[in-house]
Amino acid sequence: MKNEELEALRLKINSIDDEILQLLSNRSEIVLQIGKHKNEEKVVDLDREQKVLDRLLAKSKGLYSKDTIVRLWREIFQSSEKLQKITDSHIQSKRSIENINIYKGGKSTLDTEKKIIKLSSNENPYGPSPKIIEVLNNENLKRNLHRYPEIDGSTLRNAIAKKHSLQEERIILGSGSDEILLFAALAFCQDGDEILHATHGFEMYSIVSKVVGAVPKKVKEDQNFNLDINTIMDSITDSTKVIYIASPNNPTGTYLPREKIVKLMQTISKNIIVVIDGAYVEYVDRVDYDKGFSLSEDFDNLILTRTFSKTYGLAALRVGWCYTSKKVANIINKIKPPFNTTSISQLMAIKALEDQEYIEKVVKLNSEIKTWFEKELNKLNIKIKETEGNFSLIETTVDGANKIANQLASDGIIVRRLDSYNMANFIRVSIGTKEEMELTINSLKNFNE
Repeated sequence: MKNEELEALRLKINSIDDEILQLLSNRSEIVLQIGKHKNEEKVVDLDREQKVLDRLLAKSKGLYSKDTIVRLWREIFQSSEKLQKITDSHIQSKRSIENINIYKGGKSTLDTEKKIIKLSSNENPYGPSPKIIEVLNNENLKRNLHRYPEIDGSTLRNAIAKKHSLQEERIILGSGSDEILLFAALAFCQDGDEILHATHGFEMYSIVSKVVGAVPKKVKEDQNFNLDINTIMDSITDSTKVIYIASPNNPTGTYLPREKIVKLMQTISKNIIVVIDGAYVEYVDRVDYDKGFSLSEDFDNLILTRTFSKTYGLAALRVGWCYTSKKVANIINKIKPPFNTTSISQLMAIKALEDQEYIEKVVKLNSEIKTWFEKELNKLNIKIKETEGNFSLIETTVDGANKIANQLASDGIIVRRLDSYNMANFIRVSIGTKEEMELTINSLKNFNE
């Protein structure tokens, strides 16, 4: 009897599926008619799509979750767009990556014969600890270059765990912390889900979101670029699966105090993954800022990322890592590629980790030189924003930013224009050596004269 009842129910499902298929066919015909009234370059109307979603969600009374409804209709929107676009190309990308602007980062070259001073990428100007030279003379490494590295970097993970008193199995390595950002999106987002990040957050947040087919949603900051957790919470929908928060943030230099992170985590749904990007954590010296990992003991849905690219001076080797709950770590490990960090990068990261005295020296020099540099900028009546990290943020006009950047470039000094962040009236200047910053100030003095 049960088999007969099951078969009857399946026949009902088949009948409903046939109806849905016919309705989709009818919809496609109307979509084509609508397409004839559109400019091909303006097929997509995101405002219209959002209104459709809002209307459908308000009417939805079935048992399917609201985020499922959103994903289904976003797939329909994408299919409708393809119907309305005329193309001869056989190769088409998925919709989410069509409007990705390729990340370019800070410039590293200029058309000049002058010595280049690169202050555009927030790198450690002193390089890594001298102790890593020992790795280059490691005979065992040389003999085994034809061998794969440790598949999960267990030796490095163990060293990180001992340094920070963490559990090794909850540490995941990445090719730079950027890869960790990608892991989070891949593991917890489906096509049509939403990822939140600050309007002026790190450019890779939006790119990563689109790569996995998610929809990036920008959360507005206040006039000083500070994130308000109430604004974050107001931006959350049933489709929100991941939130990226850089603390400190690049390029604005703002951070989120520990108490605000706690409040956010206590308030939001436990199925939303929050990634706190701590690329610049070592540079922060604020009593309300949490450099540690204790929050990961209280919240299973929290991922804390770190990198060896900034303070540790190993940007060329691409080594990042994260600490999270066992539950999240187990999920991410399912998608983490094998051998995603190299033998030499693992060994050099271990050596860099051992020399904490050097790291303290780098942080101290950065603080002293940054303080001096910003005082000199004030003397030149050049306005700056307060920042945490190894960079200063100059605020001017769009024309002023152009003139300052061009003046510095004429002296071989490269800084970071922020047009891609919709901050065309700002310039980010990485803190270099004292000599490099003195030359920068001298160039700006000549500009003012």
